[in-house]
Amino acid sequence: MTRTARGGAAALALALVAMLAAGLLSGCTAGTPGGAGPSPSSSAAQRGPAIRVVSPEGGVRAGDEVRLVVRATDDGAPLAGRDATFEVVSGPAEYPGGFETSTTDADGVASSLGLHAEGAGRVTIRVAVGAVRSDVTIDVGRP
Repeated sequence: MTRTARGGAAALALALVAMLAAGLLSGCTAGTPGGAGPSPSSSAAQRGPAIRVVSPEGGVRAGDEVRLVVRATDDGAPLAGRDATFEVVSGPAEYPGGFETSTTDADGVASSLGLHAEGAGRVTIRVAVGAVRSDVTIDVGRP
């Protein structure tokens, strides 16, 4: 085989490896620093109970009254008609009276309307829907 033919074969092999790597990695996104998770369009079914933040999607500012909305599911099915309790575990925020309760709707969605962000920092809120518990975080920025 000539030097030109070997160079062409090597270039073809390199192109195939690049295409295969791109195909394998296209299902992942960098969800957290230093980590990867499934892409948002992943069709894999959720397993087990989960509580996910619906809103706010980003940070909030100190001094704001925050509307925290969560969705509670078990194996992807909504946990409807359940009591939801919201309580600040740590960070510069509080609920008047120490906690807040509401009831999940038909979609498993519950809202907390009275969280007061008092200063800048990360706030951890424990959300309990029936026996399902999860700590969620909100980043509070300066006003």
